[in-house]
Amino acid sequence: MWQLIKGETRPIDSLPLEDRGFLLGDGVFETLRVEAGIIRNSALHARSLQEACAAFSLCPPNWFEIESAIGNLTKGQSRAIAKLIVTRGSGGRGLAPIRHQKEGVFLEVSNFPKRLDSVRLASVDIHRSATSLGSRFKTLSYADNLAARRHAIAQGGDFGLLQTESGFLSGCDCANLFWSVSDRVLTPSDRCGIRKGIMRERVIDWLQKTGKDVEFVESDASALVNADAVWITNALMGAVPVSTVDDQVFATDQALLKDIQVASL
Repeated sequence: MWQLIKGETRPIDSLPLEDRGFLLGDGVFETLRVEAGIIRNSALHARSLQEACAAFSLCPPNWFEIESAIGNLTKGQSRAIAKLIVTRGSGGRGLAPIRHQKEGVFLEVSNFPKRLDSVRLASVDIHRSATSLGSRFKTLSYADNLAARRHAIAQGGDFGLLQTESGFLSGCDCANLFWSVSDRVLTPSDRCGIRKGIMRERVIDWLQKTGKDVEFVESDASALVNADAVWITNALMGAVPVSTVDDQVFATDQALLKDIQVASL
């Protein structure tokens, strides 16, 4: 892991223990797909980070410095994952605001994982709130998402499928959710505790440009019963077909799915 200070990266062994990112989970992050030193969908990630920092009253880092640092850290790698973390910085104990906060900016680089052919979703008894910052942004407090993943794997799934407190489909523990019924494409609305993911935005844009309307809905899990196909999206995986949701099996070779996968690469 590296810390970014005035445009320079300095290696560190761990997050400083007095930093509120460690003490209280007080910070946000972006997970970036890097190819040949270039951040994929860089402008969209920059905007996403700006919005998250604004919601948490954090000063966002200089994006040009982020791009430059990641380019240097991934030099020689054809593909990599970079994680950008912005924390509140060091402060006293308790919840009182820091008078003169100095944000910490950290970078982590990992190898790119093998692309998934399909995934299995398992419903979990963890609910999202539409007003929760933890639902709408990538925060350093990922307790619900981690628990959802554990519960899903215990049930034989790969990812957890979450609903809102009102019982509406929300999405997966690390991805947005889509499904198709005949010629209709549906995805949970902004009122369903979703994060407006980078790949979600790209897929919606591609669908609309190809003449398909996307419906933003508040639907419970029964909406998937008549689905022709289900898929999830995030910035690293792109679009990935869902083979099962609990005990229901879905086709993963639909023509629309294949087109979306190509468009999301």
